[in-house]
Amino acid sequence: MEHTSVPAAFPERHVLEGRFQKFLEERGLDVGDVIGETDQGLGRPALAVASGSVLAGFGNHRSDLDLLVLVENDHLTRFPIQSHRHGTLIDVNIRQASAVRDRTARLRDSSWPRFATVTQEAWNHRRRTIKTASRLALGLPLLVTEPWKAWHAGLREPWLARVIEQWWTVEAHRLGRAAQLLADERPMAAAVRGREAVVAALNARAAAAGEIYFTEKWVGEKLKAAGDHEALALLREVLTPPLAPLVRVARCLGLVHELTAPEAPLHAVLRWATGIGTAPLDDRTVVDRWQLRALEIPRTDLPPAESDDILWSGPPGADPPADLKRLFVHDMLWLGVAISQEEASGR
Repeated sequence: MEHTSVPAAFPERHVLEGRFQKFLEERGLDVGDVIGETDQGLGRPALAVASGSVLAGFGNHRSDLDLLVLVENDHLTRFPIQSHRHGTLIDVNIRQASAVRDRTARLRDSSWPRFATVTQEAWNHRRRTIKTASRLALGLPLLVTEPWKAWHAGLREPWLARVIEQWWTVEAHRLGRAAQLLADERPMAAAVRGREAVVAALNARAAAAGEIYFTEKWVGEKLKAAGDHEALALLREVLTPPLAPLVRVARCLGLVHELTAPEAPLHAVLRWATGIGTAPLDDRTVVDRWQLRALEIPRTDLPPAESDDILWSGPPGADPPADLKRLFVHDMLWLGVAISQEEASGR
């Protein structure tokens, strides 16, 4: 299924102002009410941007307003506040300006995904950073000072669309690999992962079409905006509950490979999931998660539970040893994907 990338659809300021004003009028608010929410006593705002589904053009009468505020406060990382002061929800997220700047620069300049940095924490951190950067780029600046005005304009450049399309492409193949490993023992769970993989692939397709709003649930609206009726039909197909889970898994894996092609083969990487504990006992190890459930594995060479060591990695098509696969199937391991060191050095 061919699909050519086009420039990201960054709305013009007058379009953003129209969407913002409509939101205010429907709720009896004015711009001063929203700007007043930027001052939460945590520092002088360097940049305040109204964002979210309302500004992206996907929101409805039930939607809240996202307000991203970057402050020059070195002691702050993230501070979310939900404000109902004006009778409607304004989701205020206050961030340290320098931290957002530095993390966004790493998105733009660093190579990803790599074995050393593919951990569950780093994966989630990258997702949050992309979400922040995309919402800032697609939002309406309400307050801005220099040099943050120029910095904000730099978000509306082609690199951000490439990063977003890459994220969804890699995530689609990661979820597809998880579906493969789950299929034998947990076919319904595998079907769910397969569906999620296709949704990620369709988000990548939407990003390639210029729709880079970084929220999974709006994939249908993004595909509508892109006029991609073929992709919408696929979305309806995979959202239908499967009557034959294994058939659905095979279909979803085929769609992922048809819809997306990563820059290089992605190797599976298995590390401990969060909340893991281990207890060696003679010739075996008991692995528990949150001390709520446990599995017994007939080996004693597992790395410490608190480590980020790789338990196993392998190229596409390779399966981990049976005992490690069993740990993954029972949610004891986290699955990432990465470009191998050899392929990375050859690029």
